[in-house]
This record gives sequence, structure tokens and C-alpha cells, in this order.
Amino acid sequence: MDYELRDGERLDDLQYCGLMLLQRPDLYCFTSDAVLLANLAQVDKGSLVADFGSGSGIISVLVAFKRSCKVTAVEIQPVMAELTARNARLNCLSDSIDVKCMDIADAPKILGKGNYDCVICNPPYFSKGSGSVRLSPEVALSRHESSCDLKGIIDSAAAVLRPKGKLYMIHKVERMAEVIACASVAGIEPKSITLIYPKADKEADTFVICCVKGGKAGIKLSHITVYDSNGKMSKQAEKLYGKE
Repeated sequence: MDYELRDGERLDDLQYCGLMLLQRPDLYCFTSDAVLLANLAQVDKGSLVADFGSGSGIISVLVAFKRSCKVTAVEIQPVMAELTARNARLNCLSDSIDVKCMDIADAPKILGKGNYDCVICNPPYFSKGSGSVRLSPEVALSRHESSCDLKGIIDSAAAVLRPKGKLYMIHKVERMAEVIACASVAGIEPKSITLIYPKADKEADTFVICCVKGGKAGIKLSHITVYDSNGKMSKQAEKLYGKE
């Protein structure tokens, strides 16, 4: 596998079928949340998928490889968009991943309306002006809402999705009501919520929601515990990650 490791970069083993990812620790590196989201998203083979806020491309790479689908990776930061493109090449997925360096707010205009089967998004968790203010501008963009807030992200997803298309998003539990409300108003009805428990003895801190454009009202609840009380990955998580 050929790759160019530049100053300040590292190469991470994704521990699945030889997939690798170049990252910039000084900017923003993916977390387990992105991997959980990619694995929980039920994407049909051959689907057209938009990855909103691709970062270094972890979700795009996993979904394109595992689901054999076409992914449009949307990323506002040029350096991160370039990393997504390089990671697509690194994993021989350039024909499956198309990178667009742009604001999510512009997605309906540039990607077109009603074209996508699925949108997957690991958004900034913190609203504008909240959380730490001692972050670099690049890291702050990844963690805090900027020009496109939660409502804007969901509105853009609703616009690019075809009828019955799905939005998969991971977010903090404390913002669940806001996510549900925004999705319902945008016409993509919340259909399932998976609570994520990091450990057996911890409270759920994040959730993955699936919303369907034009779907009927009604939400199914489920949960996943990632690690047991001994710190070992649960059987449920192993199956999800494909580590059985």
C-alpha cells in the first residue's frame, strides 16, 4: 500500500480488512463515535451516500468499503478535505469517494435536491459559543457549530435526500430533543434511536438516530454497550465492528 506520510501526520490501522487512515493529531482525529455511526448506518449496496463533515474521511472510507456504495464527502476545511481524498486513494476507494470542499449549508445547491439515498453525519457536538474557547480555529470548527448549525445540517440533509431516504446522525444525549424537533420540522421523521453506553456501569452519553424523509411517526428504541465492566469490548460491539 503506497502512501505519503507528511510532517505531523500519522498512519492509523483501522483493524478491518487492512484499511488505514492518515490523520493530523494537531487538527482533529476521529473518535469511536464516528466508527460506531458508520457501522450502525444501514446502507444498501450501491446507494448514493453523502457524508456531511467528513473530517479525515473515516466514515466515507468505512461505508464505501463495507457497503460497496458511492459516497460524496462534504468537508468545509481544505486541509481535512484533502486528507479525505488522500485516504480514499490510500484505500483504493477513489472511484467510490468524491470529495467536495464546501459548507454543508451549500449542499442542496451544489449536490442537488432529492438525489441521495442516505446522509450520514457526525456533527460538531457543541453549539456556537459553548464549550472550550481555547481551541485552534481548525479544531473548533470540528467541535463547535459554525456557519451551519444543527438545524442547518438537518435542513440540508432533508433537501438532498430522495423520498424515503435516510439520515443517520450521532449526537450527545443532552441534545436529543433538539435533534428530534429539528428533524420532524424538516420532514425527515425520526424512526429509530440507539443509545450508546460507553461501559456497562456508565450512563448513555451519545445516541445514533435514523430519520426517514416522509416517514410516518413512531420511534423504536434500542441500545448498545461498547465495553463491559472489565473494559473488554462487548459481544454486541464486536459483532457490530465485524470483529467476531
